[in-house]
Amino acid sequence: MSTFEFTFLVNDKKSVTNLEEVLKSYNGKKINEESLGKRLLAYPIDKNESAEYIVWQIELEKNVVKDFKQKLNFDKVVMRYLMLLKEDKKKK
Repeated sequence: MSTFEFTFLVNDKKSVTNLEEVLKSYNGKKINEESLGKRLLAYPIDKNESAEYIVWQIELEKNVVKDFKQKLNFDKVVMRYLMLLKEDKKKK
């Protein structure tokens, strides 16, 4: 499994539980969660002026990342997201 940093914006924090179920359906695992709080957006997204910023460290197989991202694109809960592969420092 590969480790990713998954940053996303949601309207409210209550809707995150659904996202955890989606992650589990792809045999993913949440390692760490950090909430950056509700912040004002630079421009409105779907008529929302602010959003909850959340950062997860997750483990996910590389072969399901494309499907996971595709699922997020159709999810109405997630306003925007960014998923970055974390490098393994031991391999360097």
